Amino acid sequence: MSSYNGPAVLITNEGREHPVTANLHTTSHGLRTGWAGTLSVPANQQPAELMNLSRGRLRLQDEREGEFLRPDIGDWLGSPPQSFQITIVGSGDEPF
Repeated sequence: MSSYNGPAVLITNEGREHPVTANLHTTSHGLRTGWAGTLSVPANQQPAELMNLSRGRLRLQDEREGEFLRPDIGDWLGSPPQSFQITIVGSGDEPF
C-alpha cells in the first residue's frame, strides 16, 4: 500500500483551485484497488463552496492529478478542532 501526506490543490468542477493538505492512501477490496483519504484546510480559511462539494480533482506537488468523489457532504461536521476536513474516495488511478 502506498500513501501521500502533504500539500495539494483541490480543483472544483468550475476550475477554481484551493490549497489543501492531503492525507491519502491506497485501498484494497478483494482484487480491486483504489485510493481514498482526507483533505483539510484551517477552519479560518475554509472556502464556503467546499461545504457542498460532491466531486472534484486533486493535483499533487508533482503535478499528477486524480479525480475523486465525496460520498457524504456532511462529513465536515466531524472535523478536528480548528480544521475543516472532508473525506474523499478516488475515482480511477491514484495520483501518488
